[in-house]
Amino acid sequence: ALSEAQERGHTLLEASGRHLPLPSDVRKPKRYSPFQQHVHSDPSGKPYYNLEPSRSFDDPTIFERYDVDTLFFIFYYQQGTYQQYLAAKELKKLSWRYHTKYLTWFQRHEEPRLTAPEFERGTYVFFDYDSQWAQRIKADFTFEYAWLESSEI
Repeated sequence: ALSEAQERGHTLLEASGRHLPLPSDVRKPKRYSPFQQHVHSDPSGKPYYNLEPSRSFDDPTIFERYDVDTLFFIFYYQQGTYQQYLAAKELKKLSWRYHTKYLTWFQRHEEPRLTAPEFERGTYVFFDYDSQWAQRIKADFTFEYAWLESSEI
């Protein structure tokens, strides 16, 4: 037999299970837009700074100028954005391949020693984002094509 407090707790727990939040209950984040925008202007009325955000981060050509570390940073820290897509596209141009099992990028260090229809084995450079944030070499690694991220970017 349960005590009165345990019964009440059990009743509350059952009630909360019947009223779980739905995905539609989540509010989408809104971009901040000030109610009354204050603009610092020179004496002629021209603003000291741009009033519109820079669109350069949406420009695919700017990603061609970023170094590999910057592309990795964008890929891992801008997840789900157009910038992540552009970083992945540029990494693929630079012969990096994404491994969906290990969730990291690999690049051939040399031509594979063994090539088969389902895999290739050889020495690879991989990006260690988890522990060192550096490129490391993995010798005698078997890259199974089933784990290769295959979507065309």
